[in-house]
Amino acid sequence: MRIVLGALCALIALFEPAWAQPRRIVSLDYCADQFVLALADRDQIAAVSRGALRDDSYFRDRAHGLHRTRDALEDVLALRPDLIVRNWGGPWNAQAAYGRFEVPVLKVGDAATLAAAREDLLHASRVLGHADRGAALARDLDLRLARLNALPGARAPVMYLSAGGAVAGRGVLMDDIIRAAGGRNVRTDASWTLLPLERMIATPPALIALGFFDHGRTRMNAWSPARHPALRRSLADARTVHLPMDAIACEAWFAIDAAETIHSALRS
Repeated sequence: MRIVLGALCALIALFEPAWAQPRRIVSLDYCADQFVLALADRDQIAAVSRGALRDDSYFRDRAHGLHRTRDALEDVLALRPDLIVRNWGGPWNAQAAYGRFEVPVLKVGDAATLAAAREDLLHASRVLGHADRGAALARDLDLRLARLNALPGARAPVMYLSAGGAVAGRGVLMDDIIRAAGGRNVRTDASWTLLPLERMIATPPALIALGFFDHGRTRMNAWSPARHPALRRSLADARTVHLPMDAIACEAWFAIDAAETIHSALRS
């Protein structure tokens, strides 16, 4: 039996990616930045993205003093990275592009549920060499989800609406956030769709969770659906809650902040 178990362990080790703790990490976009800023030591970080200090960057306060770079291949390679972290930044074929220079790429983000975001966090923490930090953040997420689930109450209808006019349907992280908050997503179609303005005005949900409505760049956009007079009148008469921008800008574990914000609004 020991021989069999030993052989199995050897096979697992053979197919498990071998990641030495990286010493020169470069992240290519501000969603990737959040993983690096939360999990890596500062002296491991060669650069974060140019968007690391944005007002919707969750860990922006930790980015001060770090080098920031464009996501262009030549700029990144000049930093001599030993690990690239990305969500959407850089070339679309980043794995192959950086593979030609023997630089591994860690893909993060794009989680459709908080459970998937938890696994994404744990995997990233192992690759970055700080599994203990990922485990601590995962425990915090578990505790906060458990507190939400322990609170009784009927599932009131909730709709998420972004300032750009997008509403969240099934199969996206915001749908799972609404459920975790104790709500019921009124949008049952899949993925993201454009706001059905007439239907919302006729039968508004119990709560409308708003994303990026208080964002400076949105306020300057004269063509945003958020500026439509009918929508503004409808929102003025509806129960609304503004979600923290930095919690929902990326599909990651810290979106639990948005679930707690929705839950508090439903209870009040």
